[in-house]
Amino acid sequence: MTMDAATEQAGKMTKKNTRRFSFFWIPLSFFALEVFGFCLLREKGFSLHQLWPLAFGLLWALALGGILRMLTPKVSRVLYGILYFLGFIYAGAQTGYYNVFSEMMWLSDFRYASEGSDYLDVLLSFPIDWWIGLILLAVGGGLILWKFPVWKKGAAMRLAGGLTAVLALTAAFLMPQLVFLQDADIRYAGSDYGRSQSAEAAYNNMFNAHRLYEICGLHQTAVKDLYTHVIYPLTPGHAAAQEAGRKQIDDYFAQKPAHQDNEMTGLFQGKNVVLVLMESMDDWLMGPHTPTINKLMEEGINFTNFYTPVYGGIRTFNTEFCTNNGMFLSSGGGYAFDYVTNSFDNSLANTMKRQGYSPKVFHYNNPSFYSRGVFSLAMGYDEYVCYEDYVGEDKDALYDDKFLFDNQQVNDLFFREGAPTLNFIITRSAHLSYKYNEVLSNWGLKLYPQYRGLTGNEEEDCAYLKARLVDDMFARLMEELEAHDQLDNTVIIAITDHYTYGIKDLDLLYARSGVEDALELERTPCFIWAKDLEPMEVTKTLNTSDMLPTMLNLMGITPEVSYLGRDAFDDSYLGWAPFSDGSWVSGGWGYNAQEKKLIPMQENAQPLSAETVETLHRSVAEFGKINNLILETDYYQDR
Repeated sequence: MTMDAATEQAGKMTKKNTRRFSFFWIPLSFFALEVFGFCLLREKGFSLHQLWPLAFGLLWALALGGILRMLTPKVSRVLYGILYFLGFIYAGAQTGYYNVFSEMMWLSDFRYASEGSDYLDVLLSFPIDWWIGLILLAVGGGLILWKFPVWKKGAAMRLAGGLTAVLALTAAFLMPQLVFLQDADIRYAGSDYGRSQSAEAAYNNMFNAHRLYEICGLHQTAVKDLYTHVIYPLTPGHAAAQEAGRKQIDDYFAQKPAHQDNEMTGLFQGKNVVLVLMESMDDWLMGPHTPTINKLMEEGINFTNFYTPVYGGIRTFNTEFCTNNGMFLSSGGGYAFDYVTNSFDNSLANTMKRQGYSPKVFHYNNPSFYSRGVFSLAMGYDEYVCYEDYVGEDKDALYDDKFLFDNQQVNDLFFREGAPTLNFIITRSAHLSYKYNEVLSNWGLKLYPQYRGLTGNEEEDCAYLKARLVDDMFARLMEELEAHDQLDNTVIIAITDHYTYGIKDLDLLYARSGVEDALELERTPCFIWAKDLEPMEVTKTLNTSDMLPTMLNLMGITPEVSYLGRDAFDDSYLGWAPFSDGSWVSGGWGYNAQEKKLIPMQENAQPLSAETVETLHRSVAEFGKINNLILETDYYQDR
């Protein structure tokens, strides 16, 4: 090669390299993911404590950059693409989920993504800053991959990269000790907030994903999640921890008062049971648009302070699971299907089967949705009756919860001859989203066109419309029970799975619910009806886990094991509602763990002593821990 050719070639290489990005952009891009999460995941207001995620994010950005600098440019480019875009998906999913639920997910919850595919139109209502942030992150990561930096091989640079990674990772795993120092500042009325709700407890016990994020940021949350829920269960120490966990559960139940029969014991013994999970039927929807439900609540037992806390990453199945088994999904991570091989011998269905009952589940969706086709059988139901199997060519019929009675084959399965029946109905009609052009809303407006423009707010119109459709199902249920001469011999138990979180107009949601705090939104309708039942209003604070022992008491069935919840009619039970993030409701008061404040939930509520508040703090943490251990250790096996 001539001198001129060599010079020209060198010039081309120099020009090509100048178009490459500096290595500086690699750690900066990882830090940008943390900044994106920080902007969308932090609570309202501002304090220095909220900056911890950024500090951890900076350390992880340096560590990842150092690791990549140790490798060759080609290998580093591939690894960067994998790590960055996995982080991009993680950050986008977590912030999007938080926008809807005000909670974060564990990695195992990502396996539920397909279950939410039917409701992707909710993305259209996400804030513009979420969309802009994702676009910028995607473009930035793509540009870095395209113009990936190159560097010469050299032991010194590899050593520098390795040293940076080691120092940054060491700092990231030691820095939580600095975060824990903030615990001393957590006070209420001069009382210690308590280690049970401290940053240290949240970090070590991982009882809530968002609480963990507040301590150590997105990157470290993902790493702790991966180790705790995927890697650690494969180690020998896990088996020993399982045995220790069972001992903790034994000790917990040993402290609970034994159940005592009361005036409600056996009130519905021998009756057929219709258990209805009312999808999204919030308290503010009850009124002129739900005449049948109103009548049932007025004539039956109306639980006016019933809460459906969310544990785990999903709301509907969380309530469904707890109602049937007396425990919530694990708030510490773990896919619900991971527990399908657990023993559910003491579930509602299995317990009633031992009393001679025939249990079945009725729902429109296919059996793979939330794995109900498998889970229903695991929980003791004889069959998961899917309307799709009977609908034929008229797919629009699936929009109507009355299909259960309109279709003769399904009707015959519901009113089957022989043994007394337990029929579990999961409604659909009130599910999000609340837009005129959403398929179910559009179908409902053809039946009730007067709901378009009824209130001047599209979401409110659709919510009332969908509540009307659920009420139509209850009206038809009553007609069918009477037609089959089963009205006198049937008890209806209805529980809502969650409040209308799909309403994006939060001001509307708070105003219609008549509340001022997010914790109060979690109060949802729950009632029991039977013919000639003396009307009763139960004001005791209750939660989802109380439903199973309450139902068994009403059916005159003595539980063979201890449950987390208590019978609502047990006079020794004062009642409460524990939440996975450390919040609680009890004694007319609520404690919002996110905002760290007490809230009066009932008029004329008696003040709580500092000692009582501390006890409730410890109790809610212990409740969540024991709940998770029951699932993780398969506690009810052989019991």
